[in-house]
Amino acid sequence: MRRTGLVLMTMVLLAAAASAQAPPVPKAPPAAPAVPNKLDGYLLRWEQEMRKVTTFHAQLTRLDKDKAWATTSKLTGYAQYLKAGTGPTTLNLFLLELKKEGKAEVAEKIVSSGTFVYQFWPAQKEVRAYEIPRPMAGQPGEDNFMAVLIGMKAAEARRRYVLTLHKEDKFYVYVDIVPRFPGDRAEFQRARLVLNKDTFLPRQFWFEAPNGNEVTWDIPAVRTDVRVERRNFDKPTPPPGWKLVVMPRMAPGASAPPPARPAPTVVRPASR
Repeated sequence: MRRTGLVLMTMVLLAAAASAQAPPVPKAPPAAPAVPNKLDGYLLRWEQEMRKVTTFHAQLTRLDKDKAWATTSKLTGYAQYLKAGTGPTTLNLFLLELKKEGKAEVAEKIVSSGTFVYQFWPAQKEVRAYEIPRPMAGQPGEDNFMAVLIGMKAAEARRRYVLTLHKEDKFYVYVDIVPRFPGDRAEFQRARLVLNKDTFLPRQFWFEAPNGNEVTWDIPAVRTDVRVERRNFDKPTPPPGWKLVVMPRMAPGASAPPPARPAPTVVRPASR
């Protein structure tokens, strides 16, 4: 499902299994480039640690920086994740809810049942259902950048993206990401992932959209030792006055229409 707002939002959601309370990402001057073998080792550790995650509840903050309007907005909320099943029948279930800073009403909400992604559109009073396409025969189910953070093999990440170890310190590893293929470049033109060095799970993620807008996701607190109910990821019931709209089915790798709202943007991740 190639939809920058939806795909990258859910990507960070599923990547959010960091430590229960990671230290803040401090500023620092750029470090010298690291040798490729060191990055390969970090990527392998990242892959291994992400595969261990079966559940989490995370606190999230997102900063959206809009280049055209020269504005920055802040949203806060939470995410839940549950890995259901094993082997080829495994389902990645998630829930994301965000509110604008200082507001009580929900601004954005996404629920994935494992077969459909349901996105709430408050302005239109609609819950839109997007069927998650199955991979074509002989191809892995890794059709978007979200897969990098939830279990894409290190070798596949290397094939799809130009990955560079920007720097590291005693707390974090900073990886720069540039897409190699047109389909991925339609989602973002560059990104940076910050991994917690204790857990090798994501702490912060920044990306720049093709239109120049920027988004920074910050993941200050995650609990992986809490019970997450399976029913939280069931097909949602639209609120009174809303309607459920099933969107046209897309083939794997197909492009969805752009979001109705301006593409999000945000401050780049802090550098040590």
